Amino acid sequence: MRILFVVHGINQKGIKMAQKKKQMLSEQMNCVIDSCIYAEKKEMEGLRLESLGGQVYTLPVTISATDMIARYLFKFIKKMQYTAVVVADGGQAGELAVQLAQLLEVQCVTAVTELSLNKERVFLKKMVYNNMVCADYHLPEEFVISEKFAVGNVVNKQVEVSEIIELEPCNVPDYILDNIILEERTQQMVSPILIAVGMGIQSKEEVSKIREYASDCGFSFGVSRPVAMRGWGDIREIIGVSGEIYAPQLTIAIGISGAAAFMIGIEQSNYILSINSNPDAMITKLSDSIIVDEYQHVLPKLFEYLKQWRKTQ
Repeated sequence: MRILFVVHGINQKGIKMAQKKKQMLSEQMNCVIDSCIYAEKKEMEGLRLESLGGQVYTLPVTISATDMIARYLFKFIKKMQYTAVVVADGGQAGELAVQLAQLLEVQCVTAVTELSLNKERVFLKKMVYNNMVCADYHLPEEFVISEKFAVGNVVNKQVEVSEIIELEPCNVPDYILDNIILEERTQQMVSPILIAVGMGIQSKEEVSKIREYASDCGFSFGVSRPVAMRGWGDIREIIGVSGEIYAPQLTIAIGISGAAAFMIGIEQSNYILSINSNPDAMITKLSDSIIVDEYQHVLPKLFEYLKQWRKTQ
């Protein structure tokens, strides 16, 4: 199996995350994976692509038009005889994956949370029915997917780069008459600390108290989707696939089970501390540290410490 990992290279943070996901994917699929990084020239300048390891292709694009990029990649994939394509998570990922699959005439699944190979059979998982059900799929060896992998505490390994090859630029097609930037992309400004609460919190009042504490300290705050659906949190506070994606220095996850759809929202955290009374909760495997106790026993001292730390910043 020959897999091409397609990444929209808009910044170094995305490349760092792609490195982790590519490493994990290579181990699960038991094969060497090549990378293709596409971006406008100004976005690609300064990216340290050697961290990805292996064969890395760069595709300069004049404009990020999905159908144009799909047609270009289709020709490249056929020429290089890749059997499968994984499109890295991003704003264009699902659309690009679907268009590529149509051109290649292979099966496609978007927003895949897990992908693995077992006895030459490809298995994957994704969240369906409004992220309430996890579905299992079996695919042939020729496929296209877009991913939403949760990498957890995967440690980056330094992989030797065989070569970085710049492809012929993908220029603006004739049907685009003009390219007007309505608004420049800006980086999301968040606190270095994110406090996230899940269904382990016992009442709406306690959710409100934690939210108020986060606001007073200037920390970011969010909830799992079930908390918001219960009316204990605002829809705009949802973290994960259907909400916000954060990359703080520290995420404190309180009463969070660790569902894949939620973990996508915090997987870019430098450090994840989870507080959970269930030592077997999925989040315990995905956190850097875990305090196994009732949150009521932990939060007073922890919050007081963080409040004092905040005053020194």
